[in-house]
Amino acid sequence: MAEPVGSLLRRSLDHVEHEAPASYRHLLDTLGPLVIGIDVDGERFALRGGARLEVIDGRVGGMVDGVIDAVAGTHVALSRAAILAVLDAELGLAEAVETGRIAVRGRLDDVVRTHDTLIAYAHAAVRAPSVPALMAQLRGGSGGAP
Repeated sequence: MAEPVGSLLRRSLDHVEHEAPASYRHLLDTLGPLVIGIDVDGERFALRGGARLEVIDGRVGGMVDGVIDAVAGTHVALSRAAILAVLDAELGLAEAVETGRIAVRGRLDDVVRTHDTLIAYAHAAVRAPSVPALMAQLRGGSGGAP
């Protein structure tokens, strides 16, 4: 069974933090306080900024031990295959959104911040030598058409 995308993202952020610290700080600054709720083929998790980048498993916005969990400002739904199509430049990010292969909801300012965070992540990931091995694991569970 393929490793969950949220787990791969968490591991990649740890690598970026240690292997490309300037890029990590830029990514953290770009995300700011925004929480991005993500659904990849039904796997729900979120990316949250703050003192450090954090991947939260499960749906955000609910109660955790009687306390309201983080509320996502932007929600992104997509498939693992769509992620790979964009990363492999088979599909542009704008085209993926326009055709519904990636669905994004949120206030315009938050959607723009989400876009900028994705670009900052891509720039950071290419600077971390350990991240390409995680890409191979992402590919290993791609299954199905984009």
